[in-house]
Amino acid sequence: MKRLDKIYEKAKRLTIDDKTKLVIMSDCHRGAGNNEDNFGKNQNIYDSALQYYFDEGFTYIELGDGDEMWEVKKYNDIIEEHIDSFKKIKKFHEQGRFIMLYGNHDMAKKSQNILKKYFYEYDDKVTNKKEALLMNLEAIEALVLGYKGHDIFLLHGHQVDFLNNNLWPVARFLVRHVWSKLELIGIKDPTSAAKNYMVTSKVEKTLQNWSKDNNKIIIVGHTHRPVFPNIKESLYFNDGSCVHPNGITAIEIKEGKITLVKWGLDVLEEQIIVKRFVLDGSENIEDFFLD
Repeated sequence: MKRLDKIYEKAKRLTIDDKTKLVIMSDCHRGAGNNEDNFGKNQNIYDSALQYYFDEGFTYIELGDGDEMWEVKKYNDIIEEHIDSFKKIKKFHEQGRFIMLYGNHDMAKKSQNILKKYFYEYDDKVTNKKEALLMNLEAIEALVLGYKGHDIFLLHGHQVDFLNNNLWPVARFLVRHVWSKLELIGIKDPTSAAKNYMVTSKVEKTLQNWSKDNNKIIIVGHTHRPVFPNIKESLYFNDGSCVHPNGITAIEIKEGKITLVKWGLDVLEEQIIVKRFVLDGSENIEDFFLD
């Protein structure tokens, strides 16, 4: 709880109003295109969603673990494999409509040198030249949205997960050298909040308690489990992930309302299309705060 207090106090601030349009996604885990790359199967869905949000004037907030920098050692491989997705993100970035937070799996982005080396530019295989990508990108730990006198606290969520925060180099070693290999034969990582119910429950409980005690909405990722609470019952939201078996989930904030959505495949007139589905909401943000 004290760690969350400190992160909240140091967080970047952004004031929003009813004209603001935000989409929040996390846990893309963009990989190197091998069998361990869980993002690959949903890349087309993700790219279609980003195009929709760009055209509709949304700001894209990536809430951590956008890139799988634990399993992948050569970060250039991530950029090269998913360059089409990065070019979508670039369009937001160039218009000042992209905010990147780091999670435990991409904590290396805390280093501005890492961002400069791998994300500012990329090697274009067509021109054989360095081309601009996410120039001057900054990755932050947390963001506080101010809305009509209320605060909405955004962070990845690993900060209350002891192994994935305090002992993250140990967790990275286990993921990179042990669990990523065992996953290929069906053995789940017991240390992962996304794959272990006990870890997920503990993380969620801590975050729920903090949001209730401070009367602030909190939006996180990390567990991969989308959560949209009932009004007056909780202030804890989770945007899910981009590596669900049947699509990606996201949280939208638009016209003072908050909505949990899913993007997946559907069939229309014998054609397979990418479609947006509302899972929960839209609810007025103000209605969630306790009196």
